[in-house]
Amino acid sequence: MFPCLVADMTEQAEKFLVFAGMRNEGPFIVEWVSWYRMLGFEVLIGINDCTDHSPALLRRLAEEGWCQVFEHHLRVGSSPKVSAHRAMRKHPAVAATDWLLICDVDEFLVLRQGDGTIGSFLDRMGRGFLGMAFHWKCFGNGGHKTYADGLVHEQFLTCGPGQRGPNAMFKTLIHKPLRFRRYSDHSPFEFDGTWGALPDNIVDSEGRPIMRFLTDEQPIRFTETEDITHKNAQMNHYVIRADESFDLKRGTKSATAMKDRYTEHFYRQRNRNEKRDLSALSYRDRFAPVYAATMALPGVRRLHHLCCADYVVRLCAKQGRRAEDDRRWQAHIAAAEGA
Repeated sequence: MFPCLVADMTEQAEKFLVFAGMRNEGPFIVEWVSWYRMLGFEVLIGINDCTDHSPALLRRLAEEGWCQVFEHHLRVGSSPKVSAHRAMRKHPAVAATDWLLICDVDEFLVLRQGDGTIGSFLDRMGRGFLGMAFHWKCFGNGGHKTYADGLVHEQFLTCGPGQRGPNAMFKTLIHKPLRFRRYSDHSPFEFDGTWGALPDNIVDSEGRPIMRFLTDEQPIRFTETEDITHKNAQMNHYVIRADESFDLKRGTKSATAMKDRYTEHFYRQRNRNEKRDLSALSYRDRFAPVYAATMALPGVRRLHHLCCADYVVRLCAKQGRRAEDDRRWQAHIAAAEGA
C-alpha cells in the first residue's frame, strides 16, 4: 500500500492549475484542454510568436471560460520555455491556485487512484508534500507514418518497457507554487524555505521522497531508472506521434535547451512500440462528453480545422510540396467553411 501522507482535503475547495507554453500547436489544443479540464484542472496557456490560428482558437476558448491565455515576448537569447515560465509566475491564476502542474501539449496525465480526477487522487495519496513527480511513459509512433487529425491519446497506444532511461524524467505537481521563485519543465527550484523532511520535500507517485535528486540552485529532470514508477500515475508522453510529425521537428531547437534535440538517436531511443498501453482509454467515457462540449462551442470546430490546415501547410513545406494539392488540407478547409 502507498502511504497516506496527511489527512484528507479540508472543506474548502482546492484549485488545481495546469500550465503549458505553446507555439503553433493548434491541431492538438482542443484535446489537451479537454483532457485537463476532465481531470479537474483549470487551464492556463502562454503563447509566443504563433503563425497559425491557435491564438484565435485559444481566445475563443478563453471567452467561454475553458482556459486562460497570455502572450509573452522573448528576451534576446532567452529560451521560449524560460520566458513562458517567467511570465506565468506573474499571472493571477498562479497566485490563486493551490496546486500547479507544468507540462506540454504532448503530455497527458493518467491517474490510477481515486475516481480519475486530481482531487480524488490526492484524497487517496495525501497532501503532505511540496510536490509530486509523475514519471513519463514515452509512446512511439504505433506504425503511423503520416499525420491525421484525431485524438492523440487514442491513436498512439504502443511504447517500450516502463523501466527505461527516457521514462526516468518526470513532471511535477507543485503545492503552493509561489513558494518557488523559478520553474523548469520538470521541477521547481529556488524554494523560500529549507529542503528537508516532509512536508518540505517532493515525492514520486508512490509517495516516496525524492529529495536526494533535488537542489535549490538547479532543477532536476529525472530520477534513477530503477526508481521509475507508473503504479499509481504516469505522464503519457506522445513525443513522437506520427513519423511525419516528428520529421517536422527534425533540425529545430528545443524550446527549453535551445539545442538540436530531435535527432535520429532521439527518435530511435523513444520510438519503441513493442508493448501496448491502454491506460488513457480508461478515461474514454469521461472524456468523450467533455471533448464534445468543447468542440461544440461557437467557432471552435472551425478554428480547429483551420489550425489543422495550417499544420498540413507546415508539413508540406518541410517536404517541398504544395499544401493545396494535399487532400488533408482540402478536407480541413472544407470542414472549416462548413462549420
